[in-house]
Amino acid sequence: MKAKIKTTLISIMLLTMHAVTAQTQNFGSINYNKAINISGKQRMLSQKMSKAYLLMSKGVNNEKIKKELNSSKFIFERQLDILNQNAKSSSTKLYLKKVYRLWSEFRNIIDETASIKNSQRIMTLNTELLNACHQVVQSIEMSSNYNNKFFENNDQELIKTINISGKQRMLSQRLCLYFTAIKIFPKNKVEYQAVLDEVFDEFSDVISYLLISTYNTTETEEEIGVVMATWEQYQASKRKFLEADFELTDVYSVTNSLTKSFNKITGLYELIAESQK
Repeated sequence: MKAKIKTTLISIMLLTMHAVTAQTQNFGSINYNKAINISGKQRMLSQKMSKAYLLMSKGVNNEKIKKELNSSKFIFERQLDILNQNAKSSSTKLYLKKVYRLWSEFRNIIDETASIKNSQRIMTLNTELLNACHQVVQSIEMSSNYNNKFFENNDQELIKTINISGKQRMLSQRLCLYFTAIKIFPKNKVEYQAVLDEVFDEFSDVISYLLISTYNTTETEEEIGVVMATWEQYQASKRKFLEADFELTDVYSVTNSLTKSFNKITGLYELIAESQK
C-alpha cells in the first residue's frame, strides 16, 4: 500500500514539474525568442510612426507614408495585446500597463491631422514611449535569463543577440526621425543633433558586433554585408549626415531599407535559436 502511495506521489510530482516546465520555458503561449523579437519590434514601430507623422506634417503626404503610419498603428496595437495576453510576471505586466497608458496618449495625437504643433508633441512623447517599450523587452529578457538558469538552457547569449539585432530596426527609424526633426525644427537643431550623434554611433558599433557573432550563418553574414554596403556612404560622411545635409527622401529610403534588412537578420537569429532546441 505504501509503495503504491509513493508511486502515485512521484507520478503527481512529475506531472506537476512537467506542467511548470511547459509554462516557464515559454512566454505564455509563445517562446522567449519570438517574445523578444515581437517586443523589440514595438520599439521600432514607436519611431516609425513618429517619423511618418513628422513627414506628413512637413507636407510629404504621399500614400506610401500614410500606409506606413496606418499599418504601424495596427501592428503596434495588436502586438501590444499579444504581449499582454501572454505576460505572466508582475514586472512585465507593470511595464505593459505603462506602455498602454503612453500609447493611448500617443495614438490620440497621431490620429489627428498632421500638423507642426502635434509634431512638437510627438517629439516630446516619442522617447518616453520608446523607453517604456524597451523596459518590456528587458523584463522579458530577464525572465528568459531566469528560465535558462533554472532549466540549464544555454541560449541566453543568442536571445541577447536577437534583442540587439532587433534594436537596430529601431535605431534605423530613429535616425530618420531626428534627421527629419532637424529639418522641421531648426531652433532645436543642437538638441536633436546630439540625439542623432548618439544613435549614429550606436548603430555603427552594433553592426561590427553582429558581424563577428558566433551565431552567424552564411545568410546572416550576407545580409549584414548588404547593410554595411548601404551604411558605408553615411559613415564616410558622418558630419554631413548630422548636419542634415542629405536629401530627406534619400534618408527615408535608406533607413527603411536598413530596417528591412535588420528585420530579416533578427528573424534569422530567431530561427537559429529554434533550431538549437
